[in-house]
Amino acid sequence: MKEHFDKYLDVLARTERLPLHELANYQQTLLRRLVQHAHDRAPFYRRRLQCLFAADGKIDLSRWNDVPILRRDDVVRDRDRLRVHDLAAEYGEIAEPWTSGSTGAPLQVATNGLLLQVANALLTRTARRFGMDTARPLAVIRLPAHVPIEPYPDGNSRTGWSSADPATPYYELDVTTPVDLLIEWLSRRSPSYLHTLPSGALGIAFAVSPAVGRALGIRTVLMYGETVPDGARAFIFERLGARAAAIYSCEEIGHIASECEAAPHYHVAAENALVEIVDDDGRDVRPGERGRVIVTGLYNYAMPFIRYELGDFALAGVASCACGRSLPVIARIEGRARNAFLFRDGTRVWPRTFMVDAMRPFVAFSRCQLVQRDFEKIEMRVIPDGSERTPDLAALTLCARRLIHPSANIEVVEVGTLGPGPGGKFEEFISEVQGSGIPHGNAARSG
Repeated sequence: MKEHFDKYLDVLARTERLPLHELANYQQTLLRRLVQHAHDRAPFYRRRLQCLFAADGKIDLSRWNDVPILRRDDVVRDRDRLRVHDLAAEYGEIAEPWTSGSTGAPLQVATNGLLLQVANALLTRTARRFGMDTARPLAVIRLPAHVPIEPYPDGNSRTGWSSADPATPYYELDVTTPVDLLIEWLSRRSPSYLHTLPSGALGIAFAVSPAVGRALGIRTVLMYGETVPDGARAFIFERLGARAAAIYSCEEIGHIASECEAAPHYHVAAENALVEIVDDDGRDVRPGERGRVIVTGLYNYAMPFIRYELGDFALAGVASCACGRSLPVIARIEGRARNAFLFRDGTRVWPRTFMVDAMRPFVAFSRCQLVQRDFEKIEMRVIPDGSERTPDLAALTLCARRLIHPSANIEVVEVGTLGPGPGGKFEEFISEVQGSGIPHGNAARSG
């Protein structure tokens, strides 16, 4: 098992630097295999993928855009027809995890062991990209999801967070554990690395002084599951002395992309996922433009997800990177549709943390959350910082109108806590305006 895993790591070390045409050929070989499998074995795809088959039975990927986009409602309605119920043993054991539900109700999907092995190899590649030693222990602070976690003070103890070093210990605790207990647990476990949600890492960073944070000995923080706020990496380094990097993934597909150590963008794991960033009409956007994220997972044979709309928006990246990798680039992941503010003139805005920072002179808070209640009304939920400084609502509104939208009106609401949203994930920015996630023809803006 380990020997095969190490050989695949060697393959991944080569594929990420292949010439573009060779990388495309590598990916298309996997894509053809998946298309044939889904067409033959998953009833949902029998007619849906027929457009890709030429008269001689060969697969013609030049007609890829004729394949309809798969949406969450399709998966809910036709889950059983998406399943491959007699999957060959070579694809590994089938699991049926639940998604977190951050775009609605949790969704039960099916995965297979081969997908999990590929995901672990891609995690390992990312870890090594950031100088992580897979022989050193890792702490995972996560949502319970489909795998239960023993509560504090122990949590779960396992081995082999990377299959490159199967004996290396790793420890798990529920992200909803109070932050003071999380810090005590980390101090006791002494991991070299931390894998958690951005909100979990920031919660720990906010709760410690630099001296206490750096004494934890965490060298690298891998973040997943949420959009990473602006300034998060710098703040984590300031408080914990740890380098922070983000991984873009989901239960349905596995590992989709991860940050580059040499540039502030993401490299798509083209060996596992075909990623399209498309406009309102389903056409690929140009570099620097925003679009909907459409993903095809190349190793989920138990329940293929082909041209699957995740519900995320992202900025397409340039074709090359200074690091020398040929993997496709995502410039920035904006977040879920529900994170976009929609205004009456049709403009959509993805608020950014720097906008909130610009409001600090006018309202005192330790943490805050912006919630769009209607087209013009934005509720700024704040945890007071203890200074008892009265908000300057006039100046705050002018700031919001300059940075977010000219029609914005701000209302400050003091709260005791800011809890997680759907699926247990914290979101800095939420829109409650109906249709905020629906693509609109007018211009969209973000920081």
